[in-house]
Amino acid sequence: MNKKMVAAAAFVVLALCGLFLDDASSVQRAAIGGEVTWVIAPGTRVEEGSALVRVAALSGGEAVAARSAVRGVVRETTVTVGEQVRKGASVAKIRKE
Repeated sequence: MNKKMVAAAAFVVLALCGLFLDDASSVQRAAIGGEVTWVIAPGTRVEEGSALVRVAALSGGEAVAARSAVRGVVRETTVTVGEQVRKGASVAKIRKE
């Protein structure tokens, strides 16, 4: 009976760890920095290569600062329009499909 209790407790601990570890998500990072002009909305379905964040370009237009490396759904974005983003900064989390 004691072994069953230990096994059950271990199962519960592992199940709870699974709730906090979201290995199905992919953190997306900016390839270039600048002032953010556009950010994709959370809940949007994306394909590999989809634009996630755009920044103001020196030439007066916009440049894509981050593209999705995976196919999935945008869970959250970590930048907002008007703020400065640095190259390598986390800009979005995508739940992989």
